Amino acid sequence: MSDSDIRKLKRKRTTERTKATRFITAINESTGNTPLDDYEHYRGRLQETLDQLVRLNDAIQDLLEDREYTVDVETCEEYTDSAKRALLKANQEIGRRLVSSTANLSVSELTSAQMTARHLVTHSVKLPPIKLEPFSGDVETWARFWEKFESSIDKNPTLSTVNKHVFFRGYLEGEPKMLVDGIAMTASVYEDTKKIRIG
Repeated sequence: MSDSDIRKLKRKRTTERTKATRFITAINESTGNTPLDDYEHYRGRLQETLDQLVRLNDAIQDLLEDREYTVDVETCEEYTDSAKRALLKANQEIGRRLVSSTANLSVSELTSAQMTARHLVTHSVKLPPIKLEPFSGDVETWARFWEKFESSIDKNPTLSTVNKHVFFRGYLEGEPKMLVDGIAMTASVYEDTKKIRIG
């Protein structure tokens, strides 16, 4: 590949880094008043941009000399770390809001239709009455943890896929939690998150 091709890849990467910086800033400057839709939008866009950056980084670094490679890797890690921290913040805020979405509603303020809707939402986020110890990476406890989680949450038809994902992430500690921290907390990636070898 020619120097011209490398320059083109680097230009594309610069564009993606600019986008990533914009999404990171939007997430980091968000407050308690920021709409949940905004968190979800910026989290999704940042994840897409980060995925594209990883592909561009790999393509560029395959073509670099050793000295330039080392410097490039260090710079890329800074961008990746910033993006992952922002994704973690967005995931935590989205999870917190999903779990507490019905806690702030006053029953006296709800109409009959709202009461029905609230009952459905409350029912969909209520954890089953089971004692489930968090999983922190001990291989010997994985089977027991997964058996309980699967029977009480993963196979519970009254829970939405997003809520199952939120609960799953909430029961991970230590290294397993770090393995999934950069993954978007959405219904569409729940199955992929479960497939990560954490046990």
